[in-house]
Amino acid sequence: MERMSARRPRDGKQRLFSIPPGTPFLPAFARALLEGRLVEGFPGNPSDPLALANATIYVPTRRAARALRSILVDINPAKGLSAKAVSGFAFGNASEKKSAILPTIKPLGDVDEDAAFFNAGSSGVFDINPPIGTAERLLLLARLIRPWRESLPSHVRALFGVDDVSVPATTSDAIWLARDLAGLMDQVETDGAKWSELATIAPEDLADWWQVTLGFLNIVTNLWPDILAERKLSNPAAHRNDLIWSEVKRLRTHPPAGPVIVAGSTGSIPATAELISAIAELPNGAVVLPGLDRDLDDAAWQLLASATDNPSTYGHPQFGLRKLLDAMQTLREDVEHLDDMPASKRLRERVVSEALRPAETTDAWGKLDMEADSLHAAAQTIDLIEAANERGGGAGRRSRLARCDQ
Repeated sequence: MERMSARRPRDGKQRLFSIPPGTPFLPAFARALLEGRLVEGFPGNPSDPLALANATIYVPTRRAARALRSILVDINPAKGLSAKAVSGFAFGNASEKKSAILPTIKPLGDVDEDAAFFNAGSSGVFDINPPIGTAERLLLLARLIRPWRESLPSHVRALFGVDDVSVPATTSDAIWLARDLAGLMDQVETDGAKWSELATIAPEDLADWWQVTLGFLNIVTNLWPDILAERKLSNPAAHRNDLIWSEVKRLRTHPPAGPVIVAGSTGSIPATAELISAIAELPNGAVVLPGLDRDLDDAAWQLLASATDNPSTYGHPQFGLRKLLDAMQTLREDVEHLDDMPASKRLRERVVSEALRPAETTDAWGKLDMEADSLHAAAQTIDLIEAANERGGGAGRRSRLARCDQ
C-alpha cells in the first residue's frame, strides 16, 4: 500500500503530554480530558450530554479501552464526583437520571475495516487484501516445509557431515516449524524490517551454517509471497499495518472535525508510531505519553538515541519513548507533564529514574544532591518482587520488579 512520507503542515505547537509513572494513568487521563487540559475548548460544557460525543480516543489495548469507558461512566462531569453508572454508553448520577454519549474509544492497531469504508479519504482500504486465516496459513506453510530437507543443495547437506538432516521428520514437525515461521513473519512485518537484509548479518564463523537458515527462510522470502498473491490474501501483521497506514493517510488528508487523542502508547510498532505522529499534527489532536522521564540528564537521554552503537540501550524503559519523540521530531522539553502528585511521589519518581540510569552514566550517582533521609523516605513505598526469569509474570512466579504503592 502507498505510504505518505510528507507531513501535514502544523498550524501550531503539538499537544504532547505525559502522566507521571506514580499516577494511575487512565483516571488521570480522564480527569485531564474532562477538565479541558488536553484540547483547547474541549469538552466545553462537560455537563452537556453530547460534550464528548465527537471525540476519538486511541488506547493501546482492548482492555484499556474497556477500563477507560468504565472510568468515564463513573465520573459525573457536572459535579466531579464518583457516581453509579447509568448504562454502558453513558455517565452520570443515577439518582438524577443523567446520561451522555461517550467518545469513540479504539484500541491502537485495531482499525475497524468495515467502518473505514464509510469514512472520507479511506478509499485505500478497498485495495488491501484480507488476512489469511491462522489454520490455512499453518497448513500451507507446513506443506512447503515438509519437503525442505530434500531440496537442500549438496554443499549445504555436506555441512551436516555423516548425520542426515532429520527435520522435519513428520507432518507434526512441519506444523510446529510452520507455527514458528508464521510468528517470525509477523514479527518482521510488525517491525517494518526487510527480509533482504538477512543475507548480510551472519558473522564469518557462522557463514556456512547461515546458508542453512537462509535456505529455510527462502520459504517466506520467495515462495510464500507468490502463494499470498495467488490467493489475494496478506499476512495478518501486514494487513494490520496496511490498515493503520490507511488511517494515517485519512487523518492527514481529511482531518476530522472533532478531537483525536492517543493515550498510553509508546509507539513501539513503526506503523503505530506514524499514526501517533499523524494525530499529534492534527489541529485538534493530542498525545498523552505514559511516564516520560523528566529527571534523566541530557547525557543519559542522548545515550538512548545511540542504540546502533550501544545495543544495551534497547532494554532501557525510556528507549521506546525516546525513539517515538525522535520520529515525531519533538524534544522532551516540549512535553507537558500532567503533574498532580504530592512531593513524596515526585521524589520517588526521581529516585526510580536514577536507579534505572544507563550504566554508562552511573558516575553521576556520585553527584546526587539527595540527602540520605530523603532517599530513605522515597524508598519506603517501594517493594522488590523477585521473578524466576526476565519475562516474569504468571501465578506463583517471583518477579524482580520494583512495585511502587500508589
